[in-house]
Amino acid sequence: MHLVRLTSATLALFLAGCAQFGLSTEQSRYAAIDAEVRETADDYSHFLVARFASLTNDPAVAASNYANIAASLPDDISIAERAVFSALLANDFNLGLSILRSMPATVRAQTILPRIVIASDQLAQQLYPKVDQTLSGTDMGLFNGMIAQSLLAWSAYGDGDLERAREIFDAALTGDQLLDGVSRNMQGMLELAAGNDEAAFDILEETWTGGARLAVSTRAYAQLLALRGEKDEALRTLDIFRDEVGFNPDLTALADAIRAGDPITIERLSPEQGAAMAVYAPAAALAAQSLNDLPGVYFSIAVHLDPKMYAAKSLWAEALDRAGRRDEAIAMLETIPEGTVYYASARGQMAWALRREGRDDDALEVAYQTLEHDPDRDLMVQIADLLRSMSRDADSIAVLGEVIALDAGTGREDWRLFYARGVAYERTAQWPKAEADLEKALELNPDSAEVMNYLGYSWVDRNIHLSEGMGLIRQALMLQPRSGPITDSLGWAHFKLGQYDRAVNYLERAVELSPGVAEINGHLGDAYWMTDRRAEAKFQWQRTLDLTTDSAERKALQRKIDAGLPRLTPASFAQP
Repeated sequence: MHLVRLTSATLALFLAGCAQFGLSTEQSRYAAIDAEVRETADDYSHFLVARFASLTNDPAVAASNYANIAASLPDDISIAERAVFSALLANDFNLGLSILRSMPATVRAQTILPRIVIASDQLAQQLYPKVDQTLSGTDMGLFNGMIAQSLLAWSAYGDGDLERAREIFDAALTGDQLLDGVSRNMQGMLELAAGNDEAAFDILEETWTGGARLAVSTRAYAQLLALRGEKDEALRTLDIFRDEVGFNPDLTALADAIRAGDPITIERLSPEQGAAMAVYAPAAALAAQSLNDLPGVYFSIAVHLDPKMYAAKSLWAEALDRAGRRDEAIAMLETIPEGTVYYASARGQMAWALRREGRDDDALEVAYQTLEHDPDRDLMVQIADLLRSMSRDADSIAVLGEVIALDAGTGREDWRLFYARGVAYERTAQWPKAEADLEKALELNPDSAEVMNYLGYSWVDRNIHLSEGMGLIRQALMLQPRSGPITDSLGWAHFKLGQYDRAVNYLERAVELSPGVAEINGHLGDAYWMTDRRAEAKFQWQRTLDLTTDSAERKALQRKIDAGLPRLTPASFAQP
């Protein structure tokens, strides 16, 4: 890659300046060479710093250095792409724009992300006719191409041409089920924005039935169902989303409003809001499958289009937290204002970010202050999980009990709460209460592999209900055949029955599926010992010791390593 291009015009100006200061031709020639070397070295230095910053997850430093190179190399497409990408990743949309404004239009037409950034800014400024020209150029591929087509459609709608917007969405369909599901949902939101509720309903019903699960379109679909008098179906739709996708503050607030009989008002997106949603929706899908902060690039664009898109900020903070950029995650969450439906969940996210930073006292202070001020149900659930993660199981049980009681007042029963409380009861040696809650959770959700495994393993580990426990674990493994913990449970069940060779087979598989889990390695060590594979047993116990921090557990492991296992009496299915 050429990091510097010294043009003849630049060189002529430089030599003219040298002559002005009385330098000889020979001196001028050496001065020109020296200047070129210095500039090349500077650009190369910026490039190395930027690359290192990118690799060490410091996008702000990367963006600053790439911007310096882009200023001297406005024709370098690769540098421009890297500079803009890093600027967005660092949450500096304006830096990305400033880099692009110095880029020749002919060069910009060959880029991908820079064109999306400029088109988004044009939409934000309601310069709709310019968007088409900006997005014409090099093919953008499936993902970015879908976003570009959505931006074109919403700009056409903003320009008063609804029919063209429809045609753009139709032409954007690729045959890819996931991407087409997003495009069709956006088309439904377009019809809703235009006031065509029947057309919107048909599209949203089609996408929902087809399995496309986007929060914004699910909300619109449920609102339309409620307005048609189908409130039970609307609530069922919202419950399905929560079970299959997860908690969403907007959808929870809508469900509460429907149950309370509050008036339901359809939200019709402006072109800018629609464009923001068109960028946010695929980015949210990307975030669900990503372990890094890459989706933040697109969340940055979405928030520029709609600064009040708190859903994007919430997911963006989650991605930042996941990438270890927790100070930035907390700063992002602090921009979500009180009074919005995302405020309580944002405070819960903030508490978890602090917890992952090892700042437990700060985490609890944020959580309890928010709960005292805003006793939000879902925040209470987050706090209960937070307390459980700190091994404060008694406190977690108390909070979960409050939520279960609140739910009972509205006729609601949430299996997740009974499961969480059952786990906490089991960890505090309150087995009868734990068993009752786990059985209740399984009654409410008989297809939960997680609950089947926990209850089945608890029975087997206690040498009770062995036949039923083994059956539950087998069912769980059929549902999740690649689960290390469930495979471990089945191996341990065989171990408890004295079927050591079978136990080894399952436990070896469990270690392959979930390497580095202390309990699983410990179980495999026990099984090796009972099959006279003593050296391998001690290796696994040593591995378990390396993974364990609890002092009592470490002492027990060291005793195993030193003396082995005593002779064991296998359990029997005949036991109660």
